[in-house]
Amino acid sequence: MFRPLAVNIGFRYARSRHNFLSFVSVMALAGLALSVGVLLFVQAVVHGFERELEERILGVVPHFTLFGRTPLDDADTVRERMLRVPGVRSAAPVVVAAGLVASDDHIVGVELKGVVPDLYEPVIGGFVEEGRLADLQPDSFRVLLGHGVIEELGVLPGEDVTVVLPNGSVTPFGVFPRRKTLVVAGRVRTGSQLDDRAAYLHAEDARRLLRLEGAFHGVEARIDEVLRAREVGELARRVAGPDHLVLATWFRTHGPLYRTIQVTKGMMFLIFSLLVAVAAFNLVSSLVMIVNERRSDVAILRTMGGRTPLIVVAFVVLGVAISALGVALGLLLGLALGAVTEEGYAWLEGAAGIALMGEYFVHHLPVEFAAADVASVAVTALGLGALATLFPAWRASRVQPAEVLRHE
Repeated sequence: MFRPLAVNIGFRYARSRHNFLSFVSVMALAGLALSVGVLLFVQAVVHGFERELEERILGVVPHFTLFGRTPLDDADTVRERMLRVPGVRSAAPVVVAAGLVASDDHIVGVELKGVVPDLYEPVIGGFVEEGRLADLQPDSFRVLLGHGVIEELGVLPGEDVTVVLPNGSVTPFGVFPRRKTLVVAGRVRTGSQLDDRAAYLHAEDARRLLRLEGAFHGVEARIDEVLRAREVGELARRVAGPDHLVLATWFRTHGPLYRTIQVTKGMMFLIFSLLVAVAAFNLVSSLVMIVNERRSDVAILRTMGGRTPLIVVAFVVLGVAISALGVALGLLLGLALGAVTEEGYAWLEGAAGIALMGEYFVHHLPVEFAAADVASVAVTALGLGALATLFPAWRASRVQPAEVLRHE
């Protein structure tokens, strides 16, 4: 295949083993590969957190909820109207209350949610362990608890717990919190911080506990595009009844977390791109050494009529070829790190006996590579590597043939 002379010369120099004998060249190449690998790995971790937010958090929490200013007696009508709004995938009426769940020795604060199992099955059905959402039947007073709640209480499915609600019962001796014994029907494990406060029971039982008499607090909705929650939610509010409904979206509770992940991803890319830039410009010294070794070759090319663009392009091709090798090794390193990290991190936590991710919204280290991230890392690194070749290439073009060949 025909290739320009400058490109042929550059690739010939790149294939020459003599260029790679320098310790400086090897270290520069290793530095570039290491920085590219770390950049790709960090991007994969941040993308993994973004995925976990979307699947484990936004897969469970409602994308938006229409709450009634007073308990909704027409929740079914509101739900039907919401489902007519383009983009709304599902809707389910809920009863929501803050409460305490107690065992013999421990007590945990929870968000008690009364749900209709048939409508809520697509939301949490896949996260239920040691039980089924369908086990929640009217008048059964069975409850599904988050994994963190069960661990804190030290109970097992089938055992009893006591729920304490703030709306009290008035007695001749004063107002006392309402208490009710519930049977643990199973556990909900999303692998996120939601497990530390989740408690689900049948809507009918929740209404009896809260004395709502057939009403719901609101209607939750899931939509196709979570970032349009405000827009779609406001349209649903206008369609369903703007006078007595209040809109709440996931941005209120988890929006700051989502924005933090996005900002972190951008900042990490910028910071580690600077490391790639440093590693790329370390190639300058290596390329300058190659130029010095090839001064006689350059001088001969100049005497044979080789012009400045020929010399510059030849050494730019050489530098880009070396950079491409470093970038390729770096991408392989990043992919290898990602392949072993999740299992290795879990093993490390088990060996150390410490939940290193216990304070985060997910309790493991997620890693997911995105094609766009791999491409952006590769293009950025190659671009910086190409930029680093300009000075050595320019220096090669300034070689004076007479001065060099005089000493040959």
